[in-house]
Amino acid sequence: MTTNAGSSADQQPRVQLFSRASSGLIRELSLTDTVWYGVFSGGALFGFVYLFPTPQYVSPGINIPLMLLLTLVYGTVIYFVYAALGSAMPRAGGDYLYESRSLHPLVGFTVPWACQLLFWLTFPPAGAYVLGTFGLVPIAQAANAPGVVSWLDSKNGIFIVSAVIVVVCWMLTILGLHIYRRVQRFVLVPGLVISFLTIIGLLLANLGTNFRHDFDTYQHPALTTQQVAAAATKAGFQPVGLNLGHTLIWIAVLAAYIPYSMYSAQGLLGEVKGARSLNRLYLTFLVGGIILALVLLALPFALISHIAGSNFLDQYAWAYGAGLIHPSYLPNIGVFLSMLTSNPVVVSLVALGFIVGGFAIANVVFVNSARVMMAMGLDRTLPTLFADESERYHTPVKAATLWSVCALGVSAVFAYVPNWLTIVLISGAIASVIVVGVTCVAAVVFPFRAPEIYRASPCSRYKLGPVPLISVMGAIGTVATGLLTWVALFNSAIGLTSTSAHAVIGGAFGTGLIVYVAVRLYRRREGVDTSLTFRYVPPE
Repeated sequence: MTTNAGSSADQQPRVQLFSRASSGLIRELSLTDTVWYGVFSGGALFGFVYLFPTPQYVSPGINIPLMLLLTLVYGTVIYFVYAALGSAMPRAGGDYLYESRSLHPLVGFTVPWACQLLFWLTFPPAGAYVLGTFGLVPIAQAANAPGVVSWLDSKNGIFIVSAVIVVVCWMLTILGLHIYRRVQRFVLVPGLVISFLTIIGLLLANLGTNFRHDFDTYQHPALTTQQVAAAATKAGFQPVGLNLGHTLIWIAVLAAYIPYSMYSAQGLLGEVKGARSLNRLYLTFLVGGIILALVLLALPFALISHIAGSNFLDQYAWAYGAGLIHPSYLPNIGVFLSMLTSNPVVVSLVALGFIVGGFAIANVVFVNSARVMMAMGLDRTLPTLFADESERYHTPVKAATLWSVCALGVSAVFAYVPNWLTIVLISGAIASVIVVGVTCVAAVVFPFRAPEIYRASPCSRYKLGPVPLISVMGAIGTVATGLLTWVALFNSAIGLTSTSAHAVIGGAFGTGLIVYVAVRLYRRREGVDTSLTFRYVPPE
């Protein structure tokens, strides 16, 4: 709308204001759908890529099930913060909304820009990597198709698989959540459940069997357990007991996955039924976290450790990490599961879970990123074209399309310049932790910086003495996340202590600052005061 500041437009400069139109999004996901959306946001079985063999090599004495449990404990605090803020502002935008309303528009734009629009670009190729390496390759091996395996492992194969994933995810995103909901209900969930039950059945059937024989006969030419033990000894391996410090270190990486069963609160709550209920939303996030951490990851890892022997897994990690063994496969938990059976059907069903998990973690970032960009467009911190919502599909088609083009570019970089893969992937994981930490800071000051929104929110009923409970939980989350981020950036075990890694992370935040200032100055030249919009919660 346009108003004149004075009796005559000729005497006073015209000031332009604007009111946000309805987003046009529809609440299509139930809370049950949101539980599964959270599970898939953590990648389901994708998390196995971070559980072996790197942690055992760089952090001797790590206890993976304990680490997963402690990460879930950290997640319980994060779930409350996001359930409280999400039920107070159940709209598209997530962290961008919470941080811009509670802290400052500059923070609210720059942090999500870096963490959710740029670093989330790493997850489509990462999901495609898991889908290919843990899923398609074992199926091709079971089908005795070495040519297909070689192609999947080639640079062209890696890029084409990733490109196909990007295109399919783009299509699902623009077609709308009612289509994704059906795919999740009737394809992804059944696929994951069938695969998981197959994995558990396979592990239970092999309790007490001779894993040494299974391992020694898996690779041709043979790589034996005796050779692995000798190589580990040569590398300086010595059995150690539980090292709590090394166990805690890796929470910094898994914190980007286990607590992310609250992923819908980072952008999607404008399309979730029941999102205005703090208690129901918290339970939704918690159930997803329990499924992800304890059921899908901790239980299978504990069983495979019992069958193969945790000491042997450590020996293998040391021998491989030191470059003293050269398996014909990329070491991962999926391969160790394949060693337990020669049945191609069982191998394929196990691989199905990794296909589902890899695809799902790629897809959810398309859904959320488009909503974050849409919220920024509605606030005019990005060009308004990003706010355009398709009347036919009720989705931000333009935002999703532009982000997908960028995802294709990142996929090409990962395929053809693979030395960037680890740095950017782990940087993306740590950036995902950073945005959570800043939102925890927003939770601390939310009752005081946005009192009108706070008083109308469900979380205003909960206090610890005179202090709002959201401020207490936000403070705990801030401290815990700050410590995790510090460990990730400055502990050499995680791999982000290099100058190049810090430059990648710093550069992402720097571009966000530049874009925010540039758009703000442009709006000011137009006579538009964008600061007015940050005083309110956007409409439905």
